[in-house]
Amino acid sequence: MEHDFLDKRVQRSRTAIKTKFIELLYKKPFAQITISEIARETNYNRGTFYANFHSMDELLKEVIDETLHEMIEQIGIPYQAYEQVYLRELPIEEITLFNYFKEHASLYQLLLSDHIRVDFRYQMAQAIEQLFLDEYDYVLPKDSSVDAKWLYIYRANGIAGLIIRWIEEDFPHTPTYMAEQIVELMVVSTESFFVKGKGQPHD
Repeated sequence: MEHDFLDKRVQRSRTAIKTKFIELLYKKPFAQITISEIARETNYNRGTFYANFHSMDELLKEVIDETLHEMIEQIGIPYQAYEQVYLRELPIEEITLFNYFKEHASLYQLLLSDHIRVDFRYQMAQAIEQLFLDEYDYVLPKDSSVDAKWLYIYRANGIAGLIIRWIEEDFPHTPTYMAEQIVELMVVSTESFFVKGKGQPHD
């Protein structure tokens, strides 16, 4: 019983420290936030901070890791009921990832800002790439010479880039539109292109 009480108390202090840290991060860069400031703002002492985190860097890492974990869970939601996914048959409303980003817009805009010294863009792409490698097997044409590993890397970085641009441009399109676009981008292929100024597309 006492152990459960202590666990809950530790969890409360840990959550309070992370919440206050994020609040401060909206106001100033990571390098300007101190452990003493967090302790003062949360009404804890420095000892409580160190009982939960060894350093500010560890605190930032936990916030980022939890955010990426949530993102990966959101990516997988539409596919949980399927053994094989046919992208064009997937109901768009089941793709809730873009709604998730819109609902957590301020947090992602913060982590993509210059207030932290970590390359969150790269970490987003890496997390999506690892998900593809670990959880999904894409069906390729039998005569394809594409190495699936590079396909996953290519798609993961493309999806991450699309999401990041959408967030940084302050969500110019609806989540439904973006979900439709992501499906089309996953299945589209182009075998040729025109060099601008040197040729014109045929009607």
